[in-house]
Amino acid sequence: MKLSTRSLMREFPKAKAAARKGQTVEIVDGKTGEKFLLTAKPTRTFGELAARAKGVYDGPRGLSTREGFGA
Repeated sequence: MKLSTRSLMREFPKAKAAARKGQTVEIVDGKTGEKFLLTAKPTRTFGELAARAKGVYDGPRGLSTREGFGA
């Protein structure tokens, strides 16, 4: 996505959403010609994180039945 500094405030919500999806947003200053790159680390949803963790623990359901935890 490419924006000018003049249109940045108007298009900021779209630029922020694009950066969160992993796209690089290029902001160009019309007067000086400087270019700035806006990037963000893509966010993961709880569902994506939980899907990776599913089935990691293979022990008994009740943690108190494991050795060292029993009474």
